[in-house]
Amino acid sequence: MSHKNQLVVIVGLSLFLAGCAGKTATHDLAYVEPKAVTIDNEVVVSSDYDKTWSDLVGEMSKSFYVINNIDKESRLINLSFTITNNISDYVDCGISNRSFSLADLNKSVSYKAADKSNYYHSTGVNSAPPNSTYFKVFRSPSLEGRVNVYVAPQGDSTIVSVNTRYIWDIKISYEEYMYMPLYNSHNLVRNKQRDTNANMEPVSFNTNDVGSNGDGVTCLATGKLEKEILDIIRE
Repeated sequence: MSHKNQLVVIVGLSLFLAGCAGKTATHDLAYVEPKAVTIDNEVVVSSDYDKTWSDLVGEMSKSFYVINNIDKESRLINLSFTITNNISDYVDCGISNRSFSLADLNKSVSYKAADKSNYYHSTGVNSAPPNSTYFKVFRSPSLEGRVNVYVAPQGDSTIVSVNTRYIWDIKISYEEYMYMPLYNSHNLVRNKQRDTNANMEPVSFNTNDVGSNGDGVTCLATGKLEKEILDIIRE
């Protein structure tokens, strides 16, 4: 091969490898905090205390709530609950908008932070150039809490108030992929597994309160849970 042809091959190979090495993953997150709402968590009904108490206990025993304690003398019903689906019906943790780009893979997602979701994320460090590694992240939130239902006579009527302690938590899993520019291919290199390093702090808050954690997530109640309980005896 002549020196001229060798030079053409070397230059062509250099340009090809430079093109391969230039592909890196990028990601972006824009988080929108929830808007505060005022929850009406108290109602006065015209039925007497005994009837109101019986109606509440009877209906709540048929629901998904776990009745921990019923104390008519102290006028208090204590419930607990766990929710893993449609969490955003009960709490608002804002909206996350994410984008990811690597070669021909371009993904943008917008999701309610309270709910399950998945998205792509760069590793931040490329340890295998010219190949690039990245993650597909799976979010699995849960919501649990306790509810105090206070029932008290008020003349011929009855007053009922609902106060809830919410705890929103999340577990993270991921798959690892490798993009190989030489073949323009995306390959799964590690199957889905729990991310034990993603120790996000739970978000705790009460009815008509706002909670947040060190990871920048803010949550508040929507009022659906309180309304469902009050609707049992609301006229």
